[in-house]
Amino acid sequence: MGSRVARANGATAGTRRLAVVDLGSNTFRLVVFEYRPGGPFRLVDEVREVVRLTEGTPPGDPIAPDAVERAARVARLFAGFCGGSEIDEVRAVATSAIRDAPNGDEVLQAIIDAGLPARVVSGQEEARYGYIGAVNGTTLTDGLVAELGGGSIQVGLVEDRLLTRSVSHPLGAVRMTDAFMSGDVQTKEDVRALKRHALDVFHLEPWIAGANRLVAMGGAVRTLAAMAQKAEAYPLGEVHGFLLGRDALRELIDQMTALPRRERKRIPGLKADRADIMLAGAVVMDALMQAAEVDRVEVCAEGLRWGVFWEDYLAPADPPLVDDVRATSVRDLAEVYGYDRPHCEQVARLALEIFDGLARLGVHDGDPREREWLWAGGMLHDVGTLVDYNDHHKHGHYLVLNAGLPGFRHRELVIIAQLVRGHRKSLQSPGALGALLKSRDEERILRLAAFLRIAEQLEVGRARAITGIDCAISGDQVTLWLKAHGDVDVAMWSARQEAEVFKKATGRRLAVERG
Repeated sequence: MGSRVARANGATAGTRRLAVVDLGSNTFRLVVFEYRPGGPFRLVDEVREVVRLTEGTPPGDPIAPDAVERAARVARLFAGFCGGSEIDEVRAVATSAIRDAPNGDEVLQAIIDAGLPARVVSGQEEARYGYIGAVNGTTLTDGLVAELGGGSIQVGLVEDRLLTRSVSHPLGAVRMTDAFMSGDVQTKEDVRALKRHALDVFHLEPWIAGANRLVAMGGAVRTLAAMAQKAEAYPLGEVHGFLLGRDALRELIDQMTALPRRERKRIPGLKADRADIMLAGAVVMDALMQAAEVDRVEVCAEGLRWGVFWEDYLAPADPPLVDDVRATSVRDLAEVYGYDRPHCEQVARLALEIFDGLARLGVHDGDPREREWLWAGGMLHDVGTLVDYNDHHKHGHYLVLNAGLPGFRHRELVIIAQLVRGHRKSLQSPGALGALLKSRDEERILRLAAFLRIAEQLEVGRARAITGIDCAISGDQVTLWLKAHGDVDVAMWSARQEAEVFKKATGRRLAVERG
């Protein structure tokens, strides 16, 4: 699942379509990115097929002929897909299974002969691509990044957003299943044996210990997140940004251990084609969390494939990192859904002028994080018009929640979606999503929504006639003194209609006048 989603319409002039193929140990996956150089980008297609390159193959042995045939068959399918999908460039990378196999060159050639141009990446390259995806998809500045695949796990140390150390170890979910959990039934001793092995490997890297933050990627990690969400009836169907705690992970390990392999697919959130390898994957992640001394892992849906994309999109930057992940997420989502940029920027600016002016007057404490949420709500408030103008506040709420905003916590995602929902018509309770909010968040949402609603009304004619706002307090009344050009009578009248919401949010009466 990609956190950046596809716009409803197709490619436009000047756009590029890049196919990135991850030739993994467990799964071959092709994703298509569409972007305009220097402009918005989106994930528009995805195809995956389980190949299990190393299944049943002892470490150090060649990849079996039937696995090579499976790889060639899927490569042929992917090549045909790219040939018929107006792809401008294909970047296919093979990881640990092919890299480590004695007949890796033969397997790679079979893939190339099938029509898919591919190359083998080193363990360091694989870790670097995962790092790029993680740092551009989260707010990670210092800590660890890890990508768990079928054949190996890559772990990197990030300091000041730069990758300073990295390592690749053959602890992938498929390999560890074959080595420690090949039978239909696993025991607690099997779990302990694998964990001891993984800890021994991680302890070879002293820099892994004492991490203040761990961001993890890979299909196994996403699946574990989905399972944990189902187990706790998590109200948001987004794994990117989910915080998976060690206690929850251990409960999943116990649940899987208690079931025969063939019955694990009944566990909610566990895909049938991963049911046999997830226990090993979970144990490896538990060992990494113990070695890193963290009690939770932040799930990132943007790993190696996104790293390859960012390298292309941001070329020739090295490393290819965006300056501000959160702002980039907001602007890209707005662009993808075809927002009216001048209007939305004006609404966001006016809302922030109200926010700042009232903070100076002591109406609220001016929390910079609240200010950022308000800006995001202003930039995204009209994205729902892509669906239809009528009820676009409801459509926008859905789009923000389901498209996701990389860099924002799930709590923040709910707050921003509620602002989009509340910028017009009646204000609504977050319902089940309220479980993700903190105490007084609904008060914060009401206050920010009041500022956003006023700003929207001041821009009712989309004339951008309001050039500034000065705020003043007299008794229990707040007056917004408008600096403007031209006739703004309708805008002033419209803004005054929000007086009831404003009083509910701030406890003060509202007046709107021209200065």
